Amino acid sequence: MAAFVSEISTAQRSAWTLPVLAYAGFAAACGVLLHPTALAMGQTWLASSSYHHGVAVAPLALWMILERPRITPGTDPASLIGVLLAALLWLAGNAAGVALVEQIAFVSLLIAGAGAIFGACALRQWTAPLAFLYFMVPFGGMLIPVLQQATAGAAVAMLGFAGVPVSVDGLLIRTPTGLFEIAEACAGLNFLLAALMIAGLYACQFLKTNKTRLAFMLIAVAVALVANFIRAFALILIATLTDMRIAVGPDHLLIGLVFYGLVLAALLWIGARLARREAPSPERTPSMMFKPWRGAFAAAALAPVILASAYAHFVVNAPLDRTAPTALSPFSAPGWRILPAPQNWRPPMTADRIAGATYENRDIRVYMASGYFTHDRPGAEIVNYHNRAWDNAEWRRIGAVERMIYLFGDAQMTRMDLLAGARGRRLAAITLYWRDGKVYKDPHAFKHAQMAGKLMGRNPEGGIIIIAASYRQSPDEALSAIRPFTHNIEEFASWRARNKASS
Repeated sequence: MAAFVSEISTAQRSAWTLPVLAYAGFAAACGVLLHPTALAMGQTWLASSSYHHGVAVAPLALWMILERPRITPGTDPASLIGVLLAALLWLAGNAAGVALVEQIAFVSLLIAGAGAIFGACALRQWTAPLAFLYFMVPFGGMLIPVLQQATAGAAVAMLGFAGVPVSVDGLLIRTPTGLFEIAEACAGLNFLLAALMIAGLYACQFLKTNKTRLAFMLIAVAVALVANFIRAFALILIATLTDMRIAVGPDHLLIGLVFYGLVLAALLWIGARLARREAPSPERTPSMMFKPWRGAFAAAALAPVILASAYAHFVVNAPLDRTAPTALSPFSAPGWRILPAPQNWRPPMTADRIAGATYENRDIRVYMASGYFTHDRPGAEIVNYHNRAWDNAEWRRIGAVERMIYLFGDAQMTRMDLLAGARGRRLAAITLYWRDGKVYKDPHAFKHAQMAGKLMGRNPEGGIIIIAASYRQSPDEALSAIRPFTHNIEEFASWRARNKASS
């Protein structure tokens, strides 16, 4: 009997040798062929404290797979469709310049490739560990403004309930002791991602059904959000009651770490309670092979990756020899005097040419910054986190409002970002993007047009325009300055033609 079991074990190990080598080659090829995406993920893991966990995700997923019962590898033709769809998604994300889409597609390729090379049985048995791989993606950045607003609102409500006199201006909270800002680091994204990953790991290993796993993940989200609300409230309350002697220096971080440690312990206690109520997991029962393993599937799985990489290199991101204007001419606006750009507001941009100006009409002042790109490309994307009205140093975003604004022959509801600077200064700014003569107020519409164009091999010049004005109490004060300026500004086509002539 012992010899028979040993013979089976040896046969299983032998059956795994070629599939493991094939998948290692597939994963390595994905990393090489799509290296900009893989490198961007790795750099984010190392650079941002919110995503340090990304380094540990793949080893943890491998450990969870090895913990599951050994099966005989097979092949899954249906997973080749998944590989193809993931490759097309990566190509679309690359053309649009949306790193999040590229990275989700990259991880999806690794998952679909596992199904194609190891088989449908393995894919079913490894569903939870493979889904865990999505924690490699640095996601959640777009949630930061929402989390900031929610944290500020919850902290103000709790301070008012506690009897502390409080007022709020966007993300700035004032109590009798001082002014507190719900900064990006205070939004709670770090803790939300940490709670989700720990909950995901616990759910994969100790919870038996997908229904319970999903419930536990939702509980983790709720606990993380509420915990961050309470943390922000507690820190502001402690600082207010102690006249800024506690919870404003290094102890601010220490209090937060201790608090988060207690919350994570409570979360694991909830998980343990859920685990005790469940029956044995069906995924831990060995499955039978449906189709014998064939090495041709490994090669077939790699074909869409090679084609997507080649198309991105030769068509989507084809190098262009295009010259930028020697200097950007400012927009003209009849009735407005053009002055030098303000010294205390210089939006960060990665453009090929940058210009700024102040427009004055009697006692009204409007500020304008513009950037010109010969073409959209990696490292110089027109719609990018770095191309915005604030720099998070001298100016910080504290909110946004929607207002109707007429500009370049079109009246639309437009977002105005509200910015706070030193000494109580306030700015309201609108950001526009243009591509091949068309102006976009919505960055998502711009990205869609860019994706469609670059997939067809068209990558024209483009740029960014930011218009801002100061206000004291209400952003409508800035709006009353911006509206007459946008009514008087010259047509966009005239400004573009003037700058093209100087190229």
